[in-house]
Amino acid sequence: MTEAPPAAWFPDPDDPAQYRYWDGTAWTEHRAPRSTTSDQLSKAGKDLADGLAKGLTAVGGWLDKNVAQIGKPSFASVAASCQDEPPREPLSHSVELVHAPGDLPGLLPIFASSSVALTPEGGTLEQPCRFVPNPWDPRDPTGVAVFVGTTNIGRFPADDAATYCPPLAALASRSVLATGIVTIWASGAGQVQAARATARVGDVAAYA
Repeated sequence: MTEAPPAAWFPDPDDPAQYRYWDGTAWTEHRAPRSTTSDQLSKAGKDLADGLAKGLTAVGGWLDKNVAQIGKPSFASVAASCQDEPPREPLSHSVELVHAPGDLPGLLPIFASSSVALTPEGGTLEQPCRFVPNPWDPRDPTGVAVFVGTTNIGRFPADDAATYCPPLAALASRSVLATGIVTIWASGAGQVQAARATARVGDVAAYA
């Protein structure tokens, strides 16, 4: 049986113009241009491995303490167990959220409680939001959901989730959630028929 290579950057099997990070067992979503120098890759790989180890160690302790109270963690139970911290300014990184069909109905009461009407032509509003990690879901161990209050309105796409989940999970291990601002556009009549949302979050280094 062939032994798997150690964690390191390798040419991306899906795109020869890039490097991709192998964590020792599987390809991650972290990529870098082939023009990146070996020293830069070495530092990025060390920072990534250290960040993942730090986040998962802290989260493991949090999970041990809280699993008895909340059962198998869900995004909602993680959100309910944490308090919000003030936004870490500047909110310099924008994330286009991914919506599941079940997320759209939750936008209706958010618009209803605002001064922006939901119309077939669409309306836009800004709301404070919460970034909720859930690395304990084996189907998506780097998942990050975005909540407005107690409502899940969408999730980070895979690349952003893989980058932000470890430091956000380390915060959650201390019962704290990072916060930011989300801009939501939605259209419909009586129900939300289409939506898009952009969350603004601090640079990932701010949460280390």
